[in-house]
Amino acid sequence: MAICWVKAGECGQETSIAARKVDQTHIAFEITTTCEHIQALADELDEVDVAHEMSCPLLETRVYRLATEHVCRNSCIVPAAILKAMEVAADIFLPGDCSIEFVEGAI
Repeated sequence: MAICWVKAGECGQETSIAARKVDQTHIAFEITTTCEHIQALADELDEVDVAHEMSCPLLETRVYRLATEHVCRNSCIVPAAILKAMEVAADIFLPGDCSIEFVEGAI
């Protein structure tokens, strides 16, 4: 099982994503969130086929199709975090922290 926590930014919303392997090709999610938009996505996202999510274009993934319907803005990082948790639960990648930092005067 992979569990991650996302603080989305200035909106102040927080989301916990637990991804667990159901079988060799499917991952199920338990998502707890303070965001009504992510909650709507979570209510429809039961499990995903890992091979499909990893091999199709981003906008054809089940996660991003649901995000297109429910998430309030394109820059929300929660859908990406859901896919990251899926990869870790499926043993495709090791868990590693991710971050976005705004640094004045960088590059």
